[in-house]
Amino acid sequence: MTEKKQSTVFAFIIITILFFLWGGITSINDVLIDNYKTLHELSELQSMYILLAFFGAYGIGSLAYYLYSQKYGDPINKLGYKKGILMGLIISGIGCLSLYPITATGNYYACLSSFFVIGLGLTLLQISCNPYIAILGSDESSSSRLNLSQGFNSLGTTVGPLIAGYLILSYASKSAAIQDLYLYCGILFFLFALLLMGIKLPDYKSTESVKLSGSAFQFPHLKAGMLAIFFYVGAEVMIGGKIMAYIKLPEIGNLSQADAVSYLGIYWGGAMIGRLAISVISSHKFDLTKKVIYGLLTVVITYLAIVLFISIKEIISAADAGIETNGILSIFKETMYEIRHISWFIIIQFILMLVFRRSSGKLLSIFAGLIILSLLIAFMAEGKLALWCILGIGLFNSIMWSNIFTLSISGLKEYTSQGSSLLIIMIIGGAILPLGMGWLSDTFESIKIGFLFPIISYLYIFYFGLYGSRTKH
Repeated sequence: MTEKKQSTVFAFIIITILFFLWGGITSINDVLIDNYKTLHELSELQSMYILLAFFGAYGIGSLAYYLYSQKYGDPINKLGYKKGILMGLIISGIGCLSLYPITATGNYYACLSSFFVIGLGLTLLQISCNPYIAILGSDESSSSRLNLSQGFNSLGTTVGPLIAGYLILSYASKSAAIQDLYLYCGILFFLFALLLMGIKLPDYKSTESVKLSGSAFQFPHLKAGMLAIFFYVGAEVMIGGKIMAYIKLPEIGNLSQADAVSYLGIYWGGAMIGRLAISVISSHKFDLTKKVIYGLLTVVITYLAIVLFISIKEIISAADAGIETNGILSIFKETMYEIRHISWFIIIQFILMLVFRRSSGKLLSIFAGLIILSLLIAFMAEGKLALWCILGIGLFNSIMWSNIFTLSISGLKEYTSQGSSLLIIMIIGGAILPLGMGWLSDTFESIKIGFLFPIISYLYIFYFGLYGSRTKH
């Protein structure tokens, strides 16, 4: 392997670890929503303000970046991706560390400022890392590299809630647990920044400024895609934010806080299963037979990894509580039996991805339709059926970001970069739409009714997949 090749591979590994880190800190929000609600006696709407601050930073930060780029040129393109990543790490680290003294004040609304700063840092990481992964190699394999990195991002969203849930439950004081959790996260971000400063990574920058006549807004399918991203991100985070409250309901799962955290990991783990599986199924390197074999292997290995993470968390929690266990193998078998019902959703997902592997729009609409059906069943039913219908949504959400994104920028040519930045701005849906779910839950005093609100999002995504994504010239 040449020195240049080794440098590129090393850079890919480092940035992929970053994908894992920001996936984990993003999904920690879902654990905090439930804990802050109890700690500060918040309404359902007020508890969603964490998402308003965090994802609001994505929308405001990316919009500011877009406007600056339009007037003065892309700053990261001039400074270099490494400096952009370093700035994102430092800003996120400052946000995490600031939560330690602010939490001590006992003011919930003051804490939201820290989540806003963390979100700004992660916005810069998103803007820097996604295109950096794409240019670390050939254009033909860029999609495969990005899918793999996104898979590790999903691994972070799976493991993050398990770690955060364990840490918070192991402390006598929830406030102290939150302080230490974000202290560790802040230190981790700064250590990673120091690591990047001390190593040499392939860097790319340019002083060229390309002037475009017209705007990406001239493409109707891009405008439709911006709305689809807005609704998708909003739906995914609002469901993740209230899953723990939903499955703890007596008529649904009647679960403890500790068990609810594990089931939250299953919801985000579904996204990891789907993203890794679709990266194999959509690969042009494999024929249909290899797609089936390698795809199944990917699904099984990923599923077993999720079971393993949950089992380890259960063993550590039991040991802290002074409970004797029969070892990891015994807990592993019990966990696999407890979550066996998710396998039916995995089978349905895998078959549909194979059948519609060449039609991103149709697959997107079918998955949106299945989620709408799941939400309706979860509203009308109770017990295990309702619980697993909600958890299964994570699997069907898995392909939505990539499919909406690629369909939206299709045919944009020289406007692709501009269109991509506009799509990133629409992540602000994760800040706005959860407020609607919180308001509905408060108005009717029912979390179950609140879970009807995401149907609006998936109805639009269903439309986008069939009609809105069609390229118009």
